[in-house]
Amino acid sequence: MSGPATGLAPARDGLFCRPAYVALLTFSLAAAVTAGLIWRYEADRLQAERAALSGLAAERAWALQTSIEHALSLTDTLAVMLRQGKGSIPDFEATAARLLRLYPGAVALQLAPRGSLALTLPSAVNAEGMGHDLLRDPASANESPAAGDGRRLTLSGPLTLREGRQVAAGRLPIFLDDGQGREAFWGFAVVLLAIPEVLAQARLAELQERGYAWELSRVDPTTRQEQVIRAASSPLIAPVERSLPVADVTWTLRIAPALGWQDVSGVLWKCAAALLLSLLLAWHAAWQARLFAATRAHGRNLELRVAQRTADLQRFAEVTAHHLQEPVRRVASYAGRLRAQLAGRVDDAEVQASLDFINQQALRLQELLRDVELYLAADQPRGSIKACDAEQTLSRVLVEFADVIAQAAARVEVGRLPAAMIDSPRLRELFRVVLDNALRHGRGAQSLRIEIAGERVGASVRYRISDNGPGVEDEYRQRVFRVFERLATSGGGTGVGLAILRRIAESAGGYAWLEEAAGGGCSVLIELPAGDVAPTAPHATLEARP
Repeated sequence: MSGPATGLAPARDGLFCRPAYVALLTFSLAAAVTAGLIWRYEADRLQAERAALSGLAAERAWALQTSIEHALSLTDTLAVMLRQGKGSIPDFEATAARLLRLYPGAVALQLAPRGSLALTLPSAVNAEGMGHDLLRDPASANESPAAGDGRRLTLSGPLTLREGRQVAAGRLPIFLDDGQGREAFWGFAVVLLAIPEVLAQARLAELQERGYAWELSRVDPTTRQEQVIRAASSPLIAPVERSLPVADVTWTLRIAPALGWQDVSGVLWKCAAALLLSLLLAWHAAWQARLFAATRAHGRNLELRVAQRTADLQRFAEVTAHHLQEPVRRVASYAGRLRAQLAGRVDDAEVQASLDFINQQALRLQELLRDVELYLAADQPRGSIKACDAEQTLSRVLVEFADVIAQAAARVEVGRLPAAMIDSPRLRELFRVVLDNALRHGRGAQSLRIEIAGERVGASVRYRISDNGPGVEDEYRQRVFRVFERLATSGGGTGVGLAILRRIAESAGGYAWLEEAAGGGCSVLIELPAGDVAPTAPHATLEARP
C-alpha cells in the first residue's frame, strides 16, 4: 500500500477466540458425529432385524412347505392303491376317512378316471365338481398329462369352493399297466388342501400378533401373473422373502414389520439426546473460547487499542443513532408545523428565529445520525464482492448530485476509472462522500473545478479526486479522517464523512489519504484492490448550466 499510514493495525482474533464460531463449529462437529453414530447404529439394527426376520421367514416357509408336501404325499398313497387294485380302491370311503385323519390339512380325496371327476370323499366337499373334465379345463391346461412329461405332481389354486372354503388341489397323473407291458394314462389322484388349515400348521397367523405383516403368493402357471394366496391386513414395506417350491409351482412368503423398519420413537430419542449433547459441548466450547479470548486480550498491547478505539466508542456510545432518528424527525416536523401555524399571528421575530433554529438543528442532527449509521455499517459489504465498474457507479452518483453541482456552479471532469474489487453500494458511497466533501469544502472565490481520475498501481487501483478549493494543511490531513473531526474553516458537515471514506476503504483491503493538489487545493486518494473488468465508459464532463 502506497498511501501513508499511522499506528499499527489491531490484532485480529483467531477462530478460537470467537465463541460464536467455536460454538457453531463444535455443535456442527458433534451433531455430525452423533448423526453418523445414530445412522450406523440404525443401519446395524436394521441389518440385524432383517437377518432375524429372514430367519423367521425361512423357518415359517420350511414349516409351510413341509405341511403341504406331507398332505400332497397322499397322492402317492392313492397311486399305490390304484396300482394294487388295478384301477380301483376297495372300500374307498373307509380308506379315505382313515387317510384324512392321518394327514392334517387334507380335506378331501378325489379320483378322476380319464380326467373326469368321478368320486369325492367326503362327498360334501366340492360336490358340484363331479363330472368335471380336468383335461379340458383351461385353468388346468398346464397341469394335464400333455404338459411336460405328463407324470409330475401339480398344485393348482387357490380355488374357492361353493361353500366358501379356499383350497388348493394337488393332482398326480396315474399310469397303469395296460396288460401288454405298457403304461397307459388312467386319470388323476387328487388331494384337496384346505389353505387355512395348512397355514395354521406353519403358524402364519401368529406373525400378525407379533407385529409383522405377511403375504403368501404364487405365480400362476397359466397367466404368469402373481396371485396372492393369503395375506395379513397390514401393508408390506420392504419385506424379506423366502421361496418354497411345492410340486410344480413356487410359493413365496414375504414378511415385514407392520409399522415399518424404522424405529421412529427410538430414533427421536437418540436424536434428542444427540442434540442435547451437541448443545452442551457447544456451550462448553464457547465458554472455553471466551476464556481463551480473554487470555489473549490481556497479552496484547491494550494501550494501543484503547488509544485508537476509545474516542470513537465513547462518541458512538453517547449517540444511539437508531433510537434518536424518530424523536429528531418529530422535533423537526413539529417545529415546522408550529412555525407555519404562528406565521401571521405572532410578530415576535425572536420566536420565529427560535423556531428556525430548532428546525435547523433538528435537520442537522438528522444528518449527523445518518452519517453515524453509515459509519457503523461502513465495514459491512452490502452486496457481492466483485469487479465493480467504477465509471458506471460514478455516473449514477453524478446524476444524483446534478442539482448540487449546478447550484455550486462547479465543473466535474471524469477520466478513466479502472474497476475495483468491492461491492457496488460501498463504492457508490465512497464516491458520494468524496464528491460531497469537495462540493461542501471546496468552494472559494474562483469557480470550483473537481477532477476525478484513476490508474492501475500493481495489484491495486488508485482513484484521485482533486479540487481547486482552499485545501487542507499538513497537520490536519490525518485528523480529518477521525470521527467528528472538523476544521474550523470547514463549510458545514458532520465531521463523519471522511471517517466513513477511510473505514470503507480499509474494510475493502485498501486505504484513503489526503494530498495537496497540483496548483493548490486538495486531493483525496482512494486505493482499492483491482478488479478484472476493464473500464469501458467514455470520458465525461459534467458542468453547471446557466
